[in-house]
Amino acid sequence: MASKWIDNSAFEKFVEEKKQEKESTPQGAGFKMRMAAQWKNPVRGTTDKPKIYTGRFLPDPKRQYYKKYFYHMFPVGEGWQFHLCPKTYDMNNFCPWCSVTSSLYQGTAADKKTAYTYKRKEKYVANFYIVNDPRDPESENKVNNTVKMYEFPGKLEAKVKEQVTDSTNGLGAAIFDPGDGGYDLIIKITSTKKDPKGNVWPDYSLSDFSRKSYALGTDEEIEEIMKQTIDIDEYLEAMERDSETIEATLKQLMLWDMVSDEMGKNKSFATIPTPSTDAKEEEDIPEPAKEDVKMDAEGDDLSDSDLLKELESY
Repeated sequence: MASKWIDNSAFEKFVEEKKQEKESTPQGAGFKMRMAAQWKNPVRGTTDKPKIYTGRFLPDPKRQYYKKYFYHMFPVGEGWQFHLCPKTYDMNNFCPWCSVTSSLYQGTAADKKTAYTYKRKEKYVANFYIVNDPRDPESENKVNNTVKMYEFPGKLEAKVKEQVTDSTNGLGAAIFDPGDGGYDLIIKITSTKKDPKGNVWPDYSLSDFSRKSYALGTDEEIEEIMKQTIDIDEYLEAMERDSETIEATLKQLMLWDMVSDEMGKNKSFATIPTPSTDAKEEEDIPEPAKEDVKMDAEGDDLSDSDLLKELESY
């Protein structure tokens, strides 16, 4: 069903990009912009009872649907730092944290373990109209019936991509349509059982798209909703850190000597200044104990051989 809210040619281009895509395995201006726009990470339920969130993906003002980005997140002093990886834009770009990871893996057993701390991770980001966040009644910052930027994991993106690329059974552009032909995403998050180390992870396997389409409002109301959407590229740019901050952090962590020569040759990989310390993101650290940091944000416990394979792309 054609919808005036969806640009079919732009969506067809997006579908082709997803089909060709390789399967993936605080207080600066940029940080404030991200925090104001971002939907607080949905929390998991128990192994038997999921926490349920409902919303609708929307195209951004440039008719972009969602994008993958890479990042590095690690402890610094008493806090945590988040760094957008320059390889978000081009895998040939220089990234000091990818370089540090690769160098450390060539060292001792202790160095290899430290490499997991700085390894590259990935997420996806899209405009998301929140139909129902069960936390809203108890929150000071209401989000229901607003558009936020949803940063979601690869395990959920796989379900979205399936709808986009399956021309026979997928919902296609309808999952981004705010009109009467659009479908909500129902996010159901349970918890995995404890692994041998006692870690518990979010499980998105029950998540799916609704079976019934409906409009988010009248045409006039949808127009107002669409005005809330954010340019995904600008959102990603707001995550970037300036080279001076990155250099200071590398020196603080005593990693500067590993990348100083490369840094001197690559001064343009970051532009927007952000603070030196961020709070850690919920779900990025396993529960109950942070025994070591070789886990990524989705709970993958990588072996040395897994990491070596991943580092081949650095």
